[in-house]
Amino acid sequence: MQPENMESTESYNFDSGLDELKSIVEKMESGGLGLQDSLKLFEQGVGVSRRLFEILSQSEGKVEELLADLERVPFSRGEG
Repeated sequence: MQPENMESTESYNFDSGLDELKSIVEKMESGGLGLQDSLKLFEQGVGVSRRLFEILSQSEGKVEELLADLERVPFSRGEG
């Protein structure tokens, strides 16, 4: 079961996730937060980071798959 406000990796957009992470970092760096608020933001940041790494890992796998497919495609030069 996923925690509240957690989207599946399939529907999570990398760019919006990165923006979300930047926003969390900015809030934490601005200071003035209490311990509980800081911990809550840190926990959110860790969750966002996890989802972003999952997306990157899936993307890397897809690129490797495409490159492997490309190596199997016979190309002929100068014919046609």
